[in-house]
Amino acid sequence: MDEVTYFSKPEHIFPHLVDGRIPTEQFLSACQGIADFVGFLGTAFAPVKADISGNVLKVRTRFEKNKAGQEFLESLIDSDLAENNGKLGIATEGLLWLKRGLEFMLHMLGRMIDQYNEGGDRSKTESLVSVINYAYDHSLKRHHGFVSKQLFKLVIHAAPYRKTILKAVALGKEGLEDVCIHHMVEHRANFTQNVNALVNYYVAKGLETPNPT
Repeated sequence: MDEVTYFSKPEHIFPHLVDGRIPTEQFLSACQGIADFVGFLGTAFAPVKADISGNVLKVRTRFEKNKAGQEFLESLIDSDLAENNGKLGIATEGLLWLKRGLEFMLHMLGRMIDQYNEGGDRSKTESLVSVINYAYDHSLKRHHGFVSKQLFKLVIHAAPYRKTILKAVALGKEGLEDVCIHHMVEHRANFTQNVNALVNYYVAKGLETPNPT
């Protein structure tokens, strides 16, 4: 498949782990790619995009100060914690919420892929409301208070149709739905590994509790 889509661009691809560690620079580039993808969901999702981008910036600001010593995300986390007496600093708190946002997006993309590949009458799964609801229930919901949950319910119902998203992923080209899904499947592999490694590191450091779901 020679067609270029949003998720086949090198700058949007999450890095391969190196001895179980996450290369910081490529990780942050891919995270910004996820934030920009959220922009495809429409103006109702602008706060979600801004939240992810803002947290990427917090981590990148710290990374830029010492790239060599923070080549891997785990080193950046350790360094930030050390400077803040074992407590979350600006970068590690930003990364905590970035991690949570990534978990949401990973569930969302995964659900989109699975529904598309189930075949059958795809018109029945064109609406992304159930996809986003599923992703929210399995990620961000446990971290949100009552007000945030109510606001997110409103956002979810502004979700576009899958065909609109896939056309955006195809960079505006028609008839590339299968190619887009294929590239999303390939993208999901490293995305999953990166998120799982980050989740496990935060849990191991006592900075996050495991997701019960």
